[in-house]
Amino acid sequence: MRLTGPIGLAVRAVLAAVITVGALLVSAYTVTVFVAAFLIVLPMQLGLLEFTETRFLWALAAGSVLSLPCFVLVIAHTIRRERQHLLEETVSADAVDAETARKLEATATRLGIQFGVVTPEVRLHPSDEPLAYTTYGPTDPVVAIRRQGTPFVVVSRGLVRTLSKTEIEAVLAHEFAHVGNDDLQLTSWLLVPLFAAEFVYENDEDEKWQFDPFGWTLTAVALVGLGVFSRGRELAADRAAVEATGNPGTLASALERLAERRSRRPAMDLRHTRSRSAVNVLPTLDEDGDPGGFRAMHPPLEVRLEQLRSVAA
Repeated sequence: MRLTGPIGLAVRAVLAAVITVGALLVSAYTVTVFVAAFLIVLPMQLGLLEFTETRFLWALAAGSVLSLPCFVLVIAHTIRRERQHLLEETVSADAVDAETARKLEATATRLGIQFGVVTPEVRLHPSDEPLAYTTYGPTDPVVAIRRQGTPFVVVSRGLVRTLSKTEIEAVLAHEFAHVGNDDLQLTSWLLVPLFAAEFVYENDEDEKWQFDPFGWTLTAVALVGLGVFSRGRELAADRAAVEATGNPGTLASALERLAERRSRRPAMDLRHTRSRSAVNVLPTLDEDGDPGGFRAMHPPLEVRLEQLRSVAA
């Protein structure tokens, strides 16, 4: 079943939201039960009351009142930290190369008009890894009915050095398509479990947390939820980029170049390569030269190239 049409993309978004929000609700319920148990067990231990089913239900209600608002605030804070992390180390393009900045800004302005969106600010990441992704800023609304805020499109120095001018335009068009399709807010929510795992274990350089049930569960939820959503959305963004540039061959050659350029040795902070890989135009590679579970978050390169070839035919 190919869920890549408008209805299919909507179905993917709903499924992804159900998976991720369901996992977050289970986590919230677990915290609520823990708080409720504390509220009733402590008085029992002190001999202040006896356990009854009614008292436990009252304790459960009190636990919800105390824990759920805090849980929502924690999620909102996590999303803001996630966005801040995606913008860390990035600089305005003109701070590095005025000529590159001029070309990127001119391309961004033109694409913003074509896609009918507020022109995102293009930021440059110093990494030699080929990176291209889009995010909202930390101060932008976590939830908004209408598109609000100014998005940021991040490209790395490695990507700019690898691709030609027309190929860079094709990749930027792909990222602008994500803005035009309103993908960014849901993506932020779907990244919460993954970013939470990275944050909790950010000082574990050996990454032993992968064998911890808590860290593994958070990562697995993110892989499934974001994977269901993004595989169709990446193909939709590719199609929109082709419509904007009128040249499917350029995006195809850009993707092939970037795939060849990916390093087998992560050049970024290992604590956060997963969340960047999840939103990057192509998944980054691990030390064995494998995108690992993040293949599930992106359509296979062969599928994307096949779609581009069919458009060109």
